[in-house]
Amino acid sequence: MPDKAIMDRLLAAKRGAALVCDEFESDRAAGTLDAQLVESLVRRFILAKFRLNEQEAAPAGDSLEKLAQASLAKMLRIAPDLVKTEDRAANCDGADSATVKQALVIMALQKEFHVQLDCFSAGLCHSVGELAALVWQAAR
Repeated sequence: MPDKAIMDRLLAAKRGAALVCDEFESDRAAGTLDAQLVESLVRRFILAKFRLNEQEAAPAGDSLEKLAQASLAKMLRIAPDLVKTEDRAANCDGADSATVKQALVIMALQKEFHVQLDCFSAGLCHSVGELAALVWQAAR
């Protein structure tokens, strides 16, 4: 059974993401969403899902890959630059863990923000800004 500290951190991340989703839905219903707000909400959602705070995410900037690597590094307690070299992905398509993590956060974003993104376009996004632009387009 996972220890209480791990469960508390997972639940806190889930609550953080849920709060962002609630804010998105509230602003959407009120007609107050704009591209800048959507980008902020998408970033906050990703950070919550990746269990990163702004300070931990700062070195990664806007890069989805680097944010995923920072999240993995935090979980594995290794330096972010070691994630790519140490990853031994065991899936059949050879995707590394950061790529899988990005795909999963995009799927969660669609589900929890109630938007349908073009999967090909979403998969080609390299930055939070690019992904947020797709969410903004889908939410309008």
